[in-house]
Amino acid sequence: MTEQQIKAADIDRKFDDGEDVMGYFDMSRAVVEDVSTTRKVNLTVPKWMVERLDSEAEHLAVSRNALVNMWLAERIKREEREFVH
Repeated sequence: MTEQQIKAADIDRKFDDGEDVMGYFDMSRAVVEDVSTTRKVNLTVPKWMVERLDSEAEHLAVSRNALVNMWLAERIKREEREFVH
């Protein structure tokens, strides 16, 4: 953790204003995933799921696709951790 303490809302404001906010993050254990090779898939899901995805995506200010990718990645990583133990 950096020596500086700041609220997330203040970081958001600085970022939105074009300021460099990287100094507020500990990048020593950052992981960069290789997304250079992607595959397109089609999913058939109930309307209520799409509505819930859209609601959460809007709340997080990301696309539906980004949200699904984040959630799938989190679940896959959790399954991998549980499988190892």
